[in-house]
Amino acid sequence: MTWAEQGARTAVRCTDCGGTAVRSVGQFLHGGRELRWDAERRCPSCGAASREHAGPEAAPADVREALLTAHGPARLRLAEPLDDPVAALRVLREGVPLTKARELLAELRESGLSGTAVEMAYWQVRLGERGVATEVEEGFGRAYRYVGPPELRELTSGGGPDGRRVRTAGEFAAWAGERTAAEWAEPFTFVVDLAGALRLAPRRSEHVACAGGELVLGAGEVGFRRSGGDGRGAREAREAREAREVETVSNLSTGYCPDVRSWTAVAAALDRVGLPHPGGFTHAVVFRRCPECGRCGIVREEHYVCVFCDADLPGHWNVDEVPLP
Repeated sequence: MTWAEQGARTAVRCTDCGGTAVRSVGQFLHGGRELRWDAERRCPSCGAASREHAGPEAAPADVREALLTAHGPARLRLAEPLDDPVAALRVLREGVPLTKARELLAELRESGLSGTAVEMAYWQVRLGERGVATEVEEGFGRAYRYVGPPELRELTSGGGPDGRRVRTAGEFAAWAGERTAAEWAEPFTFVVDLAGALRLAPRRSEHVACAGGELVLGAGEVGFRRSGGDGRGAREAREAREAREVETVSNLSTGYCPDVRSWTAVAAALDRVGLPHPGGFTHAVVFRRCPECGRCGIVREEHYVCVFCDADLPGHWNVDEVPLP
């Protein structure tokens, strides 16, 4: 891949007339190797139009969010074993501290980097110039942005995710070894980040804190039970007794309100850790936003009627959708 572009449209308030304007954002590779972004807004009511920016620096968070929620994330994976990690490190450390570049390199070697499709195409080009062969994969599902109370998200400003990132069986075992009997007695808060990794936190943690305010591929609650099993020796028997599997799992997160289709991303994250699971949400929550009053609620027993104003609710997930003029 030597060229790519991606765009999205969102509804915003017009600063001239107060009506609803359309904001179009885009990200593209200029000249096949320079990452750029731009944004413009037009109001169909008053005709006001303005171009916000067109530059080579990294796209701001709201532009990336619009692209990721519209198209989902892409991942950059190694196409063959990395013979020269130093070459890759020299590319990845451009504009970031060496420690961060090393983290990116480790992620590239383990599960791949994640971001917008254009960002991944950019890194593919730059790494290819250093002889590092990679491939870009898409189709990992929708990305969900936080839609809960703003004050809760503000609590995460300036800090990293509270959720422990669990990507391997070893990392899960280390996290599990720190849990108390009281913690195991109830489900845990979880999110699946854009890299497809599971993040776990105590049940009463806010999902937005667990994710550090970032976009997620899935969110909900997960409960575990001991797997059991017979080992041949004392060590194997002890490991079998301590092994865990998923007993209950849901998409219950009023902060992100993920669709039931987020199960695909949740299952992939659990499989990656090696955790047996039921094969679907044991408690699937159907979130909908009312097109009349704008409030978000839960559909119960397939009764698609707003509990706040009795208006009909759509059959498709629409929590983060804003009608465009």
